[in-house]
Amino acid sequence: MAAGRGPVAPEHTACGFVLACTKGGIRRYLLLRAASHGNWGFPKGHMDPGETHLQTARRETEEEAGIAGVRVVDGFGVVDRYSVNTPKRGAYVKEARYFLGLVDECRHTLSEEHSEGGWFTLQEALSRLTFDFLKQTLRQADEHLRRLESQG
Repeated sequence: MAAGRGPVAPEHTACGFVLACTKGGIRRYLLLRAASHGNWGFPKGHMDPGETHLQTARRETEEEAGIAGVRVVDGFGVVDRYSVNTPKRGAYVKEARYFLGLVDECRHTLSEEHSEGGWFTLQEALSRLTFDFLKQTLRQADEHLRRLESQG
C-alpha cells in the first residue's frame, strides 16, 4: 500500500438500458423509481459472475421491468464511475454502463425494487431524473436516435 493512502474500495459494475419505444409517433423512455431511495433511473443492476455487460443489461431489464427482446442500438454506450456508501455493501466504487435499446411496446411490469415506473417523453423524463449524469445520458441517447433517423 502506498504511503498516505487508505485501502482501495472494491468496485462493482452495474449494467442497464436506456429503453425507447415509439407510440403514436412520439418517442418515450422508460424510467423506474427506486423503492429504497425514491430516485428515478433506468433499469440496471449488478453483474453476475461470468456475465458480459450486455447479458447483465438484458437480465436486469427483464427482472426489473419484465421486458425481454430488447433490440440493441449500435454505436451507443456510456459509462459512469462514482463512489457509493451503503449500509448493505459499505463503501465502494461503482461503474454503471448503459446501452440503448428499442422495444415495440411501451409496456413494463415493476419489480419489488421499484415503487413506480412509466414511459415518458424526453422532457417528462428529464424533469424526473435527479442526477446530471442520467440526464446527460438520456439526452445523448435521444440525439443518437435522432441522428440515426435522419440518416434514413
